[in-house]
Amino acid sequence: MIKNTKKSQKKNILSLEDVSISYGTFEAVKNVFLNFKAGDITSLIGPSGCGKSTVLRALNRMNDLIPNCSLKGTVLFDGTNIYDKRVDPVEVRRRIGMVFQQPNPFPKSIYENIAFGARINGFTGDMDELVESSLRKAAVWSECKDKLNDSGYSLSGGQQQRLCIARTIVIEPEIILMDEPSHG
Repeated sequence: MIKNTKKSQKKNILSLEDVSISYGTFEAVKNVFLNFKAGDITSLIGPSGCGKSTVLRALNRMNDLIPNCSLKGTVLFDGTNIYDKRVDPVEVRRRIGMVFQQPNPFPKSIYENIAFGARINGFTGDMDELVESSLRKAAVWSECKDKLNDSGYSLSGGQQQRLCIARTIVIEPEIILMDEPSHG
């Protein structure tokens, strides 16, 4: 038997090339070069305040929503500069989902927290099945199955975080960014 001793070459799915991010005149992140390989799980590790969250938000254009935040350099997703003027940031966020450090359920029922994203992305299948499947994948179905009409806020902090994970995975993004989802 012949063994392939060559490591498989995974392609870069997401890359930062000389990225600097500022809030007004404060440069929070300077000259970052980073590649993320397709199919890998990658962690950004560093002390509090070093810019990990800032970098994560840059990967799906969430920093666009922060006043006075600016980015220099290039962020490539599957070879496309996501900061090109022709690129729709909403489409970027659909393809690169994000779960924030603090749980942020929508002010809707548990069921609608999941169904909402699926609906606005054109899902036309069995919504009940999709909601259950997403909640199961996020390991929160057993806690939610009997109270799907209750507010997402009625859940504990850890359950809210898993609800937010279910809400993210329901739209099947190609990448999921997770900013310290440590509750629960």
